[in-house]
Amino acid sequence: LLDAWPEEWSERYFSNGYLYRDPTIRLVNRGSSPFHWSEIDEMCRLSPLGQRIMDEATEFRLCEGFTIPFVTLEGRAAGFSVAGEKLDLDSHDRLALQFVAACAFGCAAILADGKRNSKPTHLSPRQSDVLRWASEGLTVDEIADRLNISRNTADTHLRLVRERLGVTSTIHAVAEAFRQGLIA
Repeated sequence: LLDAWPEEWSERYFSNGYLYRDPTIRLVNRGSSPFHWSEIDEMCRLSPLGQRIMDEATEFRLCEGFTIPFVTLEGRAAGFSVAGEKLDLDSHDRLALQFVAACAFGCAAILADGKRNSKPTHLSPRQSDVLRWASEGLTVDEIADRLNISRNTADTHLRLVRERLGVTSTIHAVAEAFRQGLIA
């Protein structure tokens, strides 16, 4: 677990066992979509202790937050959260944060393993094309139209790219491809 929360909050959080009752962690473990903390109550019934954890976080200026769940290739849940006194995110900001989180998650995984993959990833020209268009924000349907291929073919290429890069989402694939210098 990597964190950059205020030290006093981290001490309270872990000494009180909040990790096991934190509603954000519950949603991360469920594999939910990225969520703003204001959405927690409608996504899962907030227990009194869960509400207390969220209330206590505000004492440390962690009033509003956004959490991005990940699932590792081993099937383990992980999450990336940003928080502060005020967090005003539009849909573009959320996508940008998902990209940053995917980059950070990839780097954290490398640090945790203590090694980098020394074998370079090879993508076919078509896989590179599909990934490049995905990095521009195009949907699978838009990529298929742009490259004059079927939706199924575009989707298959993206799936193969994710497998070769060792990630589970297209956003994470784009971030990993940037990190490896496969796309610019």
